[in-house]
Amino acid sequence: MSLAPLRIVPAGAGSGKTYSIQELLGQWIVDGLVAPERIVAVTFTEAAAAELRERIRAKLLELGRLEDAIKLDQAYITTIHGFGLRLLTEFAFDSGLSPKPRLLNEDEENTLISLALARTEKADVITSNLNRFGYNFQFTPTKSAEEMFRADLLKVVKQLRAAGWSESNDISSLYASELIAEVYGLTTDGNKLTENLVSAVKKLLSKFSLSMADDFGTTKASKEDFTRDYKNLRLAVHESALKTNWKLWTELRKLRLKTTKAKIPDGYVEMATAVIEAADELPHHPGPREHANTHINTLVSAGKDVLVQYAKSKLEAGLVDYSDMIALAGEMLRNRKEVLDTLVSRIDCLVVDEFQDTNPL
Repeated sequence: MSLAPLRIVPAGAGSGKTYSIQELLGQWIVDGLVAPERIVAVTFTEAAAAELRERIRAKLLELGRLEDAIKLDQAYITTIHGFGLRLLTEFAFDSGLSPKPRLLNEDEENTLISLALARTEKADVITSNLNRFGYNFQFTPTKSAEEMFRADLLKVVKQLRAAGWSESNDISSLYASELIAEVYGLTTDGNKLTENLVSAVKKLLSKFSLSMADDFGTTKASKEDFTRDYKNLRLAVHESALKTNWKLWTELRKLRLKTTKAKIPDGYVEMATAVIEAADELPHHPGPREHANTHINTLVSAGKDVLVQYAKSKLEAGLVDYSDMIALAGEMLRNRKEVLDTLVSRIDCLVVDEFQDTNPL
């Protein structure tokens, strides 16, 4: 049997795309290019798959091809998830799964992932100091720092799954550090930048050793700002505090320089401006870039560990979820040539509907 031609049908909704597909497939069957039971057609909803099957069947009946219309029931015309599940079921021995895998419901999936999250130790670098990595209590809506971190980790887990990550197909670490370095830009000597900031802070505090809030905080806002500034300046005297506390650098970039109804004493504005200028060098400090690398690499490492433990739990229970239907089927076809060859020998035609909605996996 000769190969059917490649056809691309670029069209918007309601423009007759499905009609074009049914006409092409019907004609290919009549011309002997395609056997009806050897069609693979994948789309994105059960309703769309059923409609496509019925339209092709109607076309065959219209052409008087009753036997071909009956054989169409053997074709792989389904959603992408249904296609993956059928492959996993038909080649269960090769995929190492139960021949009758059961689909997890949402509650079961959340429970298994929660258990996997609780077991991983890969995130200890972050969980031991959540505040350092920007995880703080959120008031609206109310969320603890732990919940904020968990939400980020779950996002990473979902991204890894969407990209088709597995232990045998580790594509998750591609370009993370390189991308951060590219976005962050050039850096300079971090120790020198820190020394300059500490020096400017000490110079300011040597002349203004008391908070400006009492004498020059003439409004509630100015009083709060001067109180905050003095607290941050006292912290910044210690070089060790500035080596990891990038939030402190950011706070020192916005020292208050003026107020109403009171004149700031001579020298304060100039010295405070010198602190601000020294703190403004933060974008050139390599520390935040290293901090970002640690953050993302820890999240990815923990995400991988969660997926490994989650996969083991599902395998032991003979369970699959929607992502597995695609990910495991794809992994099986990539790694088991005999399975791929068997599948190819059964197929004359492949139709991918709504191709613009596909994801990397």
